[in-house]
Parts: sequence; structure tokens; C-alpha cells
Amino acid sequence: MSKQYARVGGWRIDLDQVPAAIKIFNEALDRAGQLASEANGALQVQAMGADAVSTGLATEVNKRHLEGTGSTVRAAENLHDELREAVTRLNSARRHYERVEKASRQSMGGHA
Repeated sequence: MSKQYARVGGWRIDLDQVPAAIKIFNEALDRAGQLASEANGALQVQAMGADAVSTGLATEVNKRHLEGTGSTVRAAENLHDELREAVTRLNSARRHYERVEKASRQSMGGHA
């Protein structure tokens, strides 16, 4: 196990485990993307009746879940964005680690 690690968000990931972490985060990213796109339709509340109370309640519930920074839809979008950023940082750490390893092998007379 490597004594070096990458920090991504609140996680500390051993550099040897970065490829596996990228796979896990990509799977989570795909799922979060699906959830974010499904959230709008899945959370849409229809009024149970045509009366003012039913329509007013449906409107308010929809506002809370579908609109604004504190909405459920925005939370799903934020999760997707955070996971995408984590994947980007992990890929960057992997590329850097590979360059350092290659340079180290070359400086020690090894093959790249």
C-alpha cells in the first residue's frame, strides 16, 4: 500500500486505490445523473382536486421540492456536481501519480 494519498472532498484515498475509486465515483456519478434527471418528474405533485386548498397545497409542495437552492431537485443536482468534481480530481491525481512514477523509473535506469 502506498503511503501517498489524494484528498478529494472529505475523502483521503491511497494513490494505489485511485483507479478503483474512480470506478466507484463514476458509477455513483451515473446514478446521481439519472436521479437528478428523474427527480423533476418524480417529485411533481398533482392536486388531488380542483378546489383552492388542493391546488394551493400542490403548488407549495412543488415549490419546495422543485424550485430554489434548498429544493430536492437542487440537492440532487449538487450531488451530481460534487461527484463530477471528485472524478475530475481523482483523474488528475492518477495522471500526476503516473507521471511521477514514470519519471522515477526513468531516473533509476528503469524502463517507462
